[in-house]
Amino acid sequence: MFAPSFTFLVLLATSAHAADIYVSPTGTGSGTITAPYGSIQSAVNAAKAGDTIHLRAGTYKPSSNIQITKSGTSGAPITLRSYESEAVVLDGENLPGTPYGLDESLPNGERGILHIQNANYWKFYNLELINGPYGVYSRDASHNYYERLSTHDNYESGFQMQGTASNNTIIYLDSYLNRDPRKNGESADGFALKEGSGTGNSLRNSRLWNNVDDGLDLWLFESPVTIEEVYSWGNGFNRWGFSDFEGDGNGFKLGGGGSDDTIVPAAHVVRNSIAWGNAKKGFIDNGNTGAMTLERNTAWNNGDSGFVFKSSGSSLKSNVAAVNVGSQVNLISSVKASGNSWDVGGTWANSTFKSLDATTLQGARGSDGRIKASDFLLPTSGNAIGATTREDV
Repeated sequence: MFAPSFTFLVLLATSAHAADIYVSPTGTGSGTITAPYGSIQSAVNAAKAGDTIHLRAGTYKPSSNIQITKSGTSGAPITLRSYESEAVVLDGENLPGTPYGLDESLPNGERGILHIQNANYWKFYNLELINGPYGVYSRDASHNYYERLSTHDNYESGFQMQGTASNNTIIYLDSYLNRDPRKNGESADGFALKEGSGTGNSLRNSRLWNNVDDGLDLWLFESPVTIEEVYSWGNGFNRWGFSDFEGDGNGFKLGGGGSDDTIVPAAHVVRNSIAWGNAKKGFIDNGNTGAMTLERNTAWNNGDSGFVFKSSGSSLKSNVAAVNVGSQVNLISSVKASGNSWDVGGTWANSTFKSLDATTLQGARGSDGRIKASDFLLPTSGNAIGATTREDV
């Protein structure tokens, strides 16, 4: 009979102990708003469950990456964010490994401007991460939330998660122009969730473009990942003049692995997403034998096939493949396909769409963080087929 009062007291104690910690690029103090820390790491070290770390405006240039290795709790996560709507840039150019030489290894501990390992129940908001050995690198971390992060011009993937990872949410991510001089473009993706397992992970309303390898890569991740309203374009081109270029250039690489890898089926879900203008495929299972679900996605004007599912009996419904340089689709017979552009037939050409102008989709996000609506690649027929950025369709 004491449970309700006890719960209230626990919540009250947690709330009472939550603190606001402040950091400034020019700070020299102890973490108050009038005397902020000058080091993000100092704030992280001081933070406890329920605390919020506020980063004041400006560019932070750490000489060692920010190690996040402690956890909050489900009821009292630790938050790292910009102060209000101030612009915060984390510049990793002074970190080790930016970059190491060709074919040199990058130690695990040096990966990421934010290196998040064995750390659960964190929230991250409104941060820009550039010039790092990865922007965000997360290993064996779960129950974390990332909103409005921009990861670009890093020397490896913009945002990568590995190992045991469950119930992580990434929303409103922009990740672009990431490259890997150490590997001549072999592995720097916009977003990667690789070599691990864990359920409940999702990427939503995000943009991945002009990365040297793939837009999205789920290589050897063994559990279902949900991908919704994700837009991937311009990936896989050698914009950096690598002499022995090895970038792949797929919009969405949905798991799988190489011939020597043990591939565990993963039933990823991809909805309402677009791949266009990539060097290779739009959507590819890449050897993943899991029964994936793809609904209302569009592959347009990619340098190879639109949809390639040669390893899995996945379900493809109401997708559009058009104007891709290779075959529009390459599917094995066990794929369950219905209501797709290649099922309904007809001519699917540029004239089939209301607009080929991606300017609005590529422009500034709305005040709510979402990509603004447009008629980009909406069929003129008005049928509910292919991806849309409009909520009223």
